[in-house]
Amino acid sequence: MKKVDARGKLCPIPLIMTKKALLELADNENLEVILDNETTKSNVEHFLRDHKMELRTTQQGKEFIIHVNKTGSIQENVSVEEFCAIDSPRLNNYVITVKRNVMGNGSDELGQMLLKAAINTIPDIDKKPEKMIFFNSGIELTLNNSPVLESLKKIENMGIEILVCGTCLDYFNKKSELAVGRVSNMYDILDAMTKTDKVVFL
Repeated sequence: MKKVDARGKLCPIPLIMTKKALLELADNENLEVILDNETTKSNVEHFLRDHKMELRTTQQGKEFIIHVNKTGSIQENVSVEEFCAIDSPRLNNYVITVKRNVMGNGSDELGQMLLKAAINTIPDIDKKPEKMIFFNSGIELTLNNSPVLESLKKIENMGIEILVCGTCLDYFNKKSELAVGRVSNMYDILDAMTKTDKVVFL
């Protein structure tokens, strides 16, 4: 039986470890995931159920053990960040990162609608992000023809910094089309992500 010891680790690390272990298992093989945080336990359970895994959770003191049978399937490119829910009231600051031009997996058309709705809603929510970071195909939302350009300009005018990956703009040959935000580099992006309380992936 394969074991994953994710005690003391914060999301998304336990999810990444669990995903890696599942990819190494054959169908119907067993896995144990050991955790010591109830929110992380819920996140991993959500991830497993979403991928049709059979699971049972037991508790020993402050530790949780998720017993998993690989009854479902999982792909190498599946994202785990969307399963990270953090409910601690001590986390007051956050950064939003947009890594794709769609939200979630499945229908791209639906994903574009969801992402547009999410960004258009940001100016109206009570707790706004410190920064927004756009990279890979997510940079398309900061260009001249973006369907959320007006919302992003409104967000920027509220004092929320928008960082746009310069390497990504160069790769897609889109730097001349940038319409909102500041061209940034990986140092600035990682600095912003590591100095905030939490990172929200759209």
